[in-house]
Amino acid sequence: MKKTLLLIMAVALCTSLMAQYQTPAALNKQAVPMTKNLTTVGASIQDADATIPTTRPSIMLSEPGYGFYLTGQTHYYLPTNTNSRNTISFRQSSPHAAACWTTANRQNNSRGTGINYYDVAEENWRPLPPANARIETAVRTGWGAHGFTSQGEIVVAHNGLANDEGGLVVNTRDHWGQDDWNQYVLKCTPYTMSDDWQGLETYDATGLLWPTMVTNGNTVHLIAVTEQWPFDGNNDPCDEYPHGYVVNGKNYSTVPLYYRSTDGGKTWDIQEHHFGNEGMTDYEFRKITGDSYVLAVRGEHVVFLFESTGGFINYMESWDNGSTWAKKEVYSCADFIDPVAAPLPDRLMPSTSAIYIDENHKVHVAFGTKVTFKENGNCHTWIRSFLPAGMVYWNSDHDPINWEDLAVDISESGDYYSSAFYSYPRYIDLPTVLGFDKFYLWVGGPEYNTDQFRDNGWAIHPRIVARDGRVFLSYQSLLDWPLSPSGGNFYRGIFMTVSEDDGETWEVQKNTSWLSYHPELFQANWDDFEEPEYAGNDTWIWDPNSISVSTRTENAYPTMSSNMKDSRVFLQWYHKEGPFMDENNPFLFDPVLIYTLNQGLWMFPEFNNIQEIWQGKWNKIDENTQPTVSAKIFPNPATDGMVYVQVDTDAPYTVAVTNIMGQVVHTTQETQDMAKINISTFAPGVYIVNVKTDKAITSQKLIVK
Repeated sequence: MKKTLLLIMAVALCTSLMAQYQTPAALNKQAVPMTKNLTTVGASIQDADATIPTTRPSIMLSEPGYGFYLTGQTHYYLPTNTNSRNTISFRQSSPHAAACWTTANRQNNSRGTGINYYDVAEENWRPLPPANARIETAVRTGWGAHGFTSQGEIVVAHNGLANDEGGLVVNTRDHWGQDDWNQYVLKCTPYTMSDDWQGLETYDATGLLWPTMVTNGNTVHLIAVTEQWPFDGNNDPCDEYPHGYVVNGKNYSTVPLYYRSTDGGKTWDIQEHHFGNEGMTDYEFRKITGDSYVLAVRGEHVVFLFESTGGFINYMESWDNGSTWAKKEVYSCADFIDPVAAPLPDRLMPSTSAIYIDENHKVHVAFGTKVTFKENGNCHTWIRSFLPAGMVYWNSDHDPINWEDLAVDISESGDYYSSAFYSYPRYIDLPTVLGFDKFYLWVGGPEYNTDQFRDNGWAIHPRIVARDGRVFLSYQSLLDWPLSPSGGNFYRGIFMTVSEDDGETWEVQKNTSWLSYHPELFQANWDDFEEPEYAGNDTWIWDPNSISVSTRTENAYPTMSSNMKDSRVFLQWYHKEGPFMDENNPFLFDPVLIYTLNQGLWMFPEFNNIQEIWQGKWNKIDENTQPTVSAKIFPNPATDGMVYVQVDTDAPYTVAVTNIMGQVVHTTQETQDMAKINISTFAPGVYIVNVKTDKAITSQKLIVK
């Protein structure tokens, strides 16, 4: 058990367009709850109750066939440099699923791709494979991505080899989950690289690195990058390179390349497409690096999202199955690109990102952010790791984002800043697990360990799905004060938040769930938990023993299936005791566990527990908390006719349906395990279905279209 200490002192924020924050000298090295609802500047709180969460019952994992599963294990815990890739998905024509990960053997420094399959009949994954089990033979690989084809499957990973041995290791088979794998190496046309920057000792390379992949039937879409020309302290990434991959007569250190197969990955009819003629700029080519891209597909509609904290997040779009492409702008900071520009205000820049195409072919984008700055006359950018930031949402109905909407202004002394992004309507101010509606600012205290976060920021690795006007966003976020007071390591957790209006607004306090806070996955001792105290003038009294929790587990590196079956999704993440700390050496003797969560989308946002955490009502039974009864509503959403409520109880129960005004529009008493609701007279909208026995209750949302 390790001890984390969260030191809290209240300050205030203005809720004007440029929300302001002033650091009193007494707040040195304290964590500050940055709450939007506070209305004064200083240590006095006018609305203390606004920071005190309320509790509500949770209905987690009440459906049969849904739950947490131990899926795999590995001795290597670095699954990505930046974005979460497609490593877990449902088979396209059945509710079966597969998950893959980078497995390893520390003793001989080997790596490969581990895999497991979800068995619908057993409602569980197949037996746990060994931590060093792998698909590939006779070669060291990493960063495997998996996809189902029409009847079979494909796994692509890189071998990381130099010279003409480098490439992507492709494994295919005609029948998923059985038969032998057929393995070959997909190589790039040779290009000139160097293993000694100053001496310019060059070699011809065929390497491709960090693949990401999506499949649709037997069509496979694949993006990977060429090897990266090495940097040293004297070379400027703004400069042109003497060698490297050549696009339109210019040399680049690394270039993203697109590949397409229409026969399940056996052959590739489009190879090495580089987007140089469809609008991708020289600067974008220079800044794209490992895993800073992700793919999505729906039918023949394909999108390739790419980002950099150097100043952009955009995507290439194809409507003809990858044959032709056009560039779409989400957020570009052209002034940050110019190395001779005058000093400019800091701003939020993308760190890790996700993209999704919904059933109406609307493109949804979400990205984590970092506060980024640039010095005069330099094309480098840096981050201010002590400033917390959430995520930004965008979709293809919106105009490109203006950088002024995400601007930050910091005083020369560094003790004052103002920010426009708090007022940006689609900035997602992700809440903390203590119930506040903002992250904590470590005032004069530890910046986060950039090795632990791979310099990506506070809320990272988003995955996004959208359906029927609701947008579901999963992500990883820090939990508390770091273990080391000099800037050490945080515990991290897996979260899901939901927008009910197609991403236009995000009620994070109402609709956010801490998915990895579960007795099997995260243990917290709340027995000595004390609520903050207030003085007569609503001043928050600082007590180092207040909000002190013992924790022992870490959950990080999430990904979510980009497809769904019967409104259910799979989430996958890595789990171990204690934070993942040294990512320069990610091999471990003890295995890291791969967990998955199989859950129905209708459980979100009803599975809301972040406010309960503050009261310690999740991992222990509270006698004042009414137990829940398991119930399933289908179809949901519904259009007309009958809706059915399947209830797992032998006791008599009551079903009552209320509209958003709280008016009861239907009620019935039942003794069978299935209740019927005639919705033919219901107006379109959102309703609450309450199922109650004499000992238990549950409430779920019904959408009538």
